[in-house]
Amino acid sequence: MPELPEVVTVVKLLEPDLINKTIKKFEIYYAKLLWRNEIEDFKKRVENQKILKIFNQGKYIIFELENDVLISHLRMEGRWNFEPQNTLSYKESWLECQFILDDGFVLRYYDSRKFGTLEIVSKESFFNGSALAHLGPSILDPNLTAKQLFEKFQKIKRPIKSVLLEQNIISGIGNIYDNEILFATKINPLTPANEITLKTVSKLLTNAIEILKTSISVGGTTIHSFTPKQGVSGGYQDFLKVHGREKKECYLCQTPIAKIKVNGRGTYYCPKCQK
Repeated sequence: MPELPEVVTVVKLLEPDLINKTIKKFEIYYAKLLWRNEIEDFKKRVENQKILKIFNQGKYIIFELENDVLISHLRMEGRWNFEPQNTLSYKESWLECQFILDDGFVLRYYDSRKFGTLEIVSKESFFNGSALAHLGPSILDPNLTAKQLFEKFQKIKRPIKSVLLEQNIISGIGNIYDNEILFATKINPLTPANEITLKTVSKLLTNAIEILKTSISVGGTTIHSFTPKQGVSGGYQDFLKVHGREKKECYLCQTPIAKIKVNGRGTYYCPKCQK
């Protein structure tokens, strides 16, 4: 479930506790968490490195170390938590790995669904762009223009609902904000991407930035079971206009919100506002 606002929130919560801490020991309990790394190599490389910086790239969390970079994707239910060694914030069966730090605390990764991934890459491969070469520009990239997005859409006949979720085209948008952005822009989710005008793409980009920045300001969206940290909930669920509101009245026209599946994804929209 975590999308860009939730990932940004996780980064903000971790930063004060982790910057300039040294990883003294790495332990793993679920081998499939590591993506493209052998356990012993990962352990050898990560131990005794200092955490210099934490940031996000799209929906990925990036831990910059002295010599390498850790790339984490939370997928559906992944959670990072900084905590005392003798305290488990979530179920032990969810615990997949932990980094014991030089201050005696521990950074743990929990995942009830077991879909998350973690990878260590060299700084060179990360900063030259090869490690995440498949990612498109972030929807919040200040250098992204409506014209650039329009030109991408012109080559695609698939429904705009699906296109906004394709991280190689534009990164950071997930299903919740996809629904909200399309509603705000009054675009039917089944509209082929190449039929959207430059003027409408400009509105879409403006709405996407506003919605995502607002969500970040209130700590993201907390629905179902995901929270950015134990005991910390987001507030954007109170701002949702269509997502999760099937059969409830549209706030603008009182038409019941509809739910359909588009390429297997639950899609909420107003049949009248989004003709």
